[in-house]
Amino acid sequence: MGVEGKPLNRTIVVAAFSLLLAACGLPTETSDEPGTTVVAAADATTTSTVATTTSTTVDLPAPVDLEPGWVEPQLLQSDVPKILTEQWSAAENRSWCSALFPVDAESLAPDAAIRSAYFGGGWAVAWDLPVGPGRAASGEYCPDCGRGAYGIAGTGGSAWGDEADGWPSVVEMSDGSKVGYGIEGDASPDSGAPMLAHLLVKEEGCLYNVWSFLGEEHLLDLLGRLRNVQGLQGTPTQWQSELPQPDAVDLGDPPWDQPALLLAVVPSIPEDEWAEAGSPSTCPMLYFADLGDAGGAAIRAAENSGEMLVAWDLGDGPGHNGDSTPCADCGRGVVGLGTFQSSSHTGPVAYTWSDGSEARLRTGPYSYGVEAFVSVEGFDCDYWIWTHLGDDHLVYLMSQLRRVENSP
Repeated sequence: MGVEGKPLNRTIVVAAFSLLLAACGLPTETSDEPGTTVVAAADATTTSTVATTTSTTVDLPAPVDLEPGWVEPQLLQSDVPKILTEQWSAAENRSWCSALFPVDAESLAPDAAIRSAYFGGGWAVAWDLPVGPGRAASGEYCPDCGRGAYGIAGTGGSAWGDEADGWPSVVEMSDGSKVGYGIEGDASPDSGAPMLAHLLVKEEGCLYNVWSFLGEEHLLDLLGRLRNVQGLQGTPTQWQSELPQPDAVDLGDPPWDQPALLLAVVPSIPEDEWAEAGSPSTCPMLYFADLGDAGGAAIRAAENSGEMLVAWDLGDGPGHNGDSTPCADCGRGVVGLGTFQSSSHTGPVAYTWSDGSEARLRTGPYSYGVEAFVSVEGFDCDYWIWTHLGDDHLVYLMSQLRRVENSP
């Protein structure tokens, strides 16, 4: 799903990111809002045959618990569509993200046709219906296209372990697995948005995204049917939060304590973005004094409702396309800088400064190279930074963060 927009981690902002999205993320130029999945990009078109009846949305009370179906006997490969085997076998994460598939899948919607779906670095399958709600190839919700009516993805990012937390509904299962779910992007019930679940399966290293445009009961039915598939399993892998974390790197004195940048040398685009975000006094405007290896890139505004977000484009080199899929030589979105005035990112602290500020690296199903959330001591917000030019460039960009004159 997404243009540069809010990243695809539900725990970052519980407000409506777009999946993925966002996200992860993904819209053609729609936002990657936290709490959404990268379904628009993840839901790229492939060939399939669709039958011709109607499915209706059912919205009944959710059961109080979910049983972990993956502890049940595995499905045989001969019992699942060939497209799943092909998708999983080609996925970069297959060694640590087992395939899951619903038992008796036909009864979820008898007229649905399965197809492959794109999820960068991972695998995904989606089901199309002849009519009913879904998501168009553009990433927009559609009331009667039936496209991507429901689906499941093993995302390409490593699971941290808290991605299920913060959703309106959170279920902890008997085997230690967790699922958090709600309406994608915290949208209103009449928005056309699907129900989205972030599923963490114990000893699986990836974050699973499961979605349904057919209502809460349908989503929970789909989740409850998920099983492992014989021969399509990775090696048991811990979530990132379960692993020993390296010590944070001390970067010394904070760069935002250096002399402020003159407003005259800062392009109008970030100033306009900051103003549109309400010129928040709790989140002073920061800007890069220098882009280093991204020098010469052209700045532009990027979509992130209610926040400042800018991105830089180069003529070539790594970046991501308008649907947030990585590209080797498009140069689009090579660097980004944004704000989050209400965040709860809980990734590992990777860098610290002498004033008590911290930077947490971002892991998950995202397509923005390497990312960090910088929490500046005394500022009630986080600064989101990404670069497609590697870890060293990320550290350099953080060293170039400066306050801008006349910013509170």
